[in-house]
Amino acid sequence: MPRIRHDHSEPSMLGLTVAAFIFDRAGRILLIKENYDQRRYGPPGGTIEASENPKEAVIREVMEETGTTVNISELIGVYHFVPANREPWMTFAFRCEIESGQANVPDSGEIAEIGWFDPRGLPSPLTNLAPYAIADALRGACGIVPDTIELL
Repeated sequence: MPRIRHDHSEPSMLGLTVAAFIFDRAGRILLIKENYDQRRYGPPGGTIEASENPKEAVIREVMEETGTTVNISELIGVYHFVPANREPWMTFAFRCEIESGQANVPDSGEIAEIGWFDPRGLPSPLTNLAPYAIADALRGACGIVPDTIELL
């Protein structure tokens, strides 16, 4: 996680992540199921590496997690999460379209499942970001910065 210095005090930690919201022509959303932690469903995505900007990171993460190449359509929003027992993080949520490839579970072991889901009948459990950004994507939001989301 990158260190952020707000002033002349000690630097704090802020996780920077990305997520890709990909819808097919039928309106279904592409979700991955994590093969670790709580085994939650969410959009492909992950941590921004120090050498990347958010757009580069989302393209790389989608390729790593689904085997597809995507084009970024727009930034849905930037979401700030503050959990009770961990460092905060911000996620850049992008609407993307598959340019090439077929979504498949990679050999890395990180992803348990990939599937297309109707937004009105999503699987559970969902990642922290998914309910917020999916709702925003469905209503056509673009470039929003919602209020901080505090997690218990």
